[in-house]
Amino acid sequence: MTERELRETLRHAPPDAAARERAWQVVRAAYRELPPPRRGRRRVRSTSLVLVACLAATLAVTGATRAPTEAVARWLRNAVGVTATAPAPTLSKLPAGTRLLVRAGGSVWVVAPDGVKRRLGSYAGASWSPHGLFVVGWHGSELTALEPDGDVRWSLTARARVRTARWAPGDGYRIAYVSGSELRMVNGDGTEDRRLAVARAGIVPAWRPAGAGHVLAWVDAHGRVRVTDVDAGRQLWRSAPLPGVRELAWSPDASSLLVVTARAAMLLRSDGSREATLGLLSGTSARGAAWTPGGEAAFVLRDAIANRSELVLLSPAGLRHRVLFTAPGRLGAPAWSSDGRVLLAPWPDGDQWLLFTPQRRHRPVQTVERVAAQFAPGGTQARFPSSVEWAPAARP
Repeated sequence: MTERELRETLRHAPPDAAARERAWQVVRAAYRELPPPRRGRRRVRSTSLVLVACLAATLAVTGATRAPTEAVARWLRNAVGVTATAPAPTLSKLPAGTRLLVRAGGSVWVVAPDGVKRRLGSYAGASWSPHGLFVVGWHGSELTALEPDGDVRWSLTARARVRTARWAPGDGYRIAYVSGSELRMVNGDGTEDRRLAVARAGIVPAWRPAGAGHVLAWVDAHGRVRVTDVDAGRQLWRSAPLPGVRELAWSPDASSLLVVTARAAMLLRSDGSREATLGLLSGTSARGAAWTPGGEAAFVLRDAIANRSELVLLSPAGLRHRVLFTAPGRLGAPAWSSDGRVLLAPWPDGDQWLLFTPQRRHRPVQTVERVAAQFAPGGTQARFPSSVEWAPAARP
């Protein structure tokens, strides 16, 4: 039985007559213990406070036997005069009909299209394999490949802490990961783990999405962007040192590589030459580069002085950009659905996920509220998800 089926079963369960009678006895006993009433408005106030306390005690009594049904809850609200409030919207259906991979509170979760969540385990980070068949997760010095239902396929222990990992697109034959200051490579089945080069820690390597072979863009210890054919062990090109490189992202057709630095967002052609540069104002930083299949890139511009963030869509032609949304505080790294129809923008300061479509500008088509609490089962401390990734399109 799934979590959603369990909720539906409890919702339609018949009222427990014995639980209702016990609840009434608790309320009656508490009322009899009230002090003699005083004239005036204080009597009404004190009686209401005691009855509200009785309500909390009654829910605890009924909850000890089984989950309170809606009929019992409605009866108590009518007796005490408490008006029920509408719950905040929750993640009940993914607009794109696909799955999400979410890291929150030290755990990694898979969210199904109907909103049901499955915890995979404690991982510092995770990413999908091609077609969403597997997940690669890392924690400490351990790298693990597992299925979306949590079953572990293989695991290896690196020499240093694993900082990030990405599965190669297409056939999924390679996994690139950064362990300490080393860029390493392992086959998709967990074999032939080997060192490739010294890399800049904390920068996620980017696989080229199209073309023959397995081509990887990464940043070396001197801040140079390198593009390597990992099958042949041959460097295709490298850039000059770029200060403050933070992110790399290939365009869908692999014609351009978007490089986000501390001071600019620039496009490099497939041969490494610079195509265009978008300079950033002082005090402004960029993060979260994500390409849509249609050829636009989204990222967040953060103005620390004004404490404001802008969700920006970038057109490769001359790096023209338009602001899709502005919010106070921070916006997290945006994520495109695999079909390019939906853009999810995390808003930690608002505890929301904002879902956009390119056709409807300047406002989200759906808002998921109270996101942190939805990934805090059993009353654990709620923390807003640190990352979210849509599942790739399934194999045709």
